[in-house]
Amino acid sequence: MSKKTIGLLFVFMILASFLAGAAAVRFADKKFLAKEQPLHNQEALLSFQTESVNPQDVPFTKKYIGYVLPKHEVFVQPFISGFIQKVEVSGGQKVKKGDLLVTLKQDEYKASLANAYANTLQAEADFQNQESYFARIQKASKSVSASEFEAAKASYLASKAALEASKAAYDLATVNYDYTFIYAPIDGIVGDVSLTEGNYVSPASGALFSIVQYSPMRVVFSISDKEYLDELKKNRPFEDETLTLELPNGDIFTETGHFAYTDNRLNKATTSMAVYADFENVGKILTPNTYVNVLCTKIFKNALTLPKSIVDLEENGNFIYLIRNDVVSKAQVEILASKDDSFIVKNTLQKDDKIILEQVSSFEINKHAVSKEKI
Repeated sequence: MSKKTIGLLFVFMILASFLAGAAAVRFADKKFLAKEQPLHNQEALLSFQTESVNPQDVPFTKKYIGYVLPKHEVFVQPFISGFIQKVEVSGGQKVKKGDLLVTLKQDEYKASLANAYANTLQAEADFQNQESYFARIQKASKSVSASEFEAAKASYLASKAALEASKAAYDLATVNYDYTFIYAPIDGIVGDVSLTEGNYVSPASGALFSIVQYSPMRVVFSISDKEYLDELKKNRPFEDETLTLELPNGDIFTETGHFAYTDNRLNKATTSMAVYADFENVGKILTPNTYVNVLCTKIFKNALTLPKSIVDLEENGNFIYLIRNDVVSKAQVEILASKDDSFIVKNTLQKDDKIILEQVSSFEINKHAVSKEKI
């Protein structure tokens, strides 16, 4: 046998040994996979950190900065000029609508009222006289000249007009006299009062002091344009939310608020909409110009709270991984709200599902033949 033949034979034997070894390894792998893989998958499933589906009513609170305004505030001003005779209230005093606040000196206005009353009596006497004379002229119209008849009629009408004018002057004098008494137009608390007896005041002097209605109080806060549009979809804005206040000291105000109205235009600079809500001011805790946090709390019923880290935000939806029937499944979820490190999602899962509380790698997806389900 030649050396060339021996060499070829040697190469052939090496190649055959290699192919036989590879076949043996492949056979062993198949045998191992057929025997061990199901156990490996089950162990892998058990190694996932999971939790059961436990839907609850989940509260979600949004916080806004707001400030307190009086719902009703009036600035007390005199309608006439005069000297103050008496100041009936002091700063911080609680008053009722109709309470006397200030009295102006009345001598001048009493005299004007008396004079107007006298003029009215005179005008009424003159009118009665002219009315009686004109009645006689009318009865004797055939025996009087036309000029005499017209003169009597003119005097009658003039006296009637003079009577009406004197009555109007008397009414005006009465109004001015009444204005010497300044009464509270609303219930509320009086502001700073720096008036003293003898001060001269007039409509041009400006407000004497203010009265603020202490309850209810109005709180103003702003929401984004998107939130405003979402609220418009409801029968009434904030109908499914509870409005409460966090006070500057961190305490939560005991009374809940009621939506009043929104502004009539969007703030162009901030693209936000002002919202007005009313709160009963129990204990007079709320004071005008105080800054507070407005807490809008909504309850999502039958919802789940999931860590943001386990929710995949994809172009075609938001997904989580879960174990269903011993298979890793990919389920689509609807995000209702986002808070801190969690998402609140609508519960559309099955009762026996196990939510995987860790990220699932692509290796594990391929290894466990993940089932994609749109739920």
